[in-house]
Amino acid sequence: MLFSTVLAAVSGASLVFAAPSLQSRQTDDAKPAINDIQVLQYAMTLELLENAFYSEGLKRFDAAAFRAAGYPDWVRGRFQQIAQHEATHVEFLKGALGKDAVEACEYKFPYDDPKGFAAVSMVLEVVGQAAYTGAAPLLSDKNTLEVAANILSVESSQAAWVASAVLKGSAWSGPFETALGPNGVFSLASPFIVRCPSTNAPLPVKALPALSVQPAAPTAGSEITLSFTRPAGTTGTLYVVFLNGIVPKFAPIVEKDGKYTATVPEGLQGVVYSGVTSNNTSAAASDANLLTGLTVFDFPISSFVSNKGTIPQ
Repeated sequence: MLFSTVLAAVSGASLVFAAPSLQSRQTDDAKPAINDIQVLQYAMTLELLENAFYSEGLKRFDAAAFRAAGYPDWVRGRFQQIAQHEATHVEFLKGALGKDAVEACEYKFPYDDPKGFAAVSMVLEVVGQAAYTGAAPLLSDKNTLEVAANILSVESSQAAWVASAVLKGSAWSGPFETALGPNGVFSLASPFIVRCPSTNAPLPVKALPALSVQPAAPTAGSEITLSFTRPAGTTGTLYVVFLNGIVPKFAPIVEKDGKYTATVPEGLQGVVYSGVTSNNTSAAASDANLLTGLTVFDFPISSFVSNKGTIPQ
């Protein structure tokens, strides 16, 4: 349940990147033009965040602290290897971007012990995995795409290791990974960011209103309560979109006495991202059509259940 607690803390936080310290490029275009340099700056911003997280956490908690938390020595050793991976990713992207490279920000991570550190690691790894998957269609240069796919593979391996070996859950969420666009990703990453250098290039993201959901660990068929500000000009029924693999699921939002509720659909497994949209079509699930930032759920997967997933028709 610790993973769900961290997810709730992240999902309910305000969007720091809306402030001047982390510039964002606002646009009304449904599909804003994003070039390869901007995609790499976006990737480097995420890698710098991960690099800072692992560097800070491993300095804070030594081998004795991990042992006291119930972890064998190899767990911290693997985290040290992941830290080296993230540092290498940062250096690679810095070299690729040259004068266009972005600088590290000031960060704040919600953990107080090695177990909390492991739970935050899981959040960062699955979001990073979804970010690289979603960024692939934005790249035009095949060599850049190849490198991004290479890093994606490592991020996926790291996420699988943390989820299974450390948190004792499933190494996967199904036969397909979930792809997230820049807006959705930064709604999840920004709560870790306090401020960024004003000299950093504006990122190709749009600030989204915060969304929080209770309970933090819902089950299929249960009712959830949503807290968000309904965007001006929206009328009619709004929907919660559940992003889990490549086929989105939707649930209508019921509004009564200023309270928003929805029922969790069946068939969700593993890591699931949710946001608010204006309708229940596949297009509404796209990054450009999100009306709020994303929340993250973890639906535990039994080793004895079907893990076939859904194939788009």
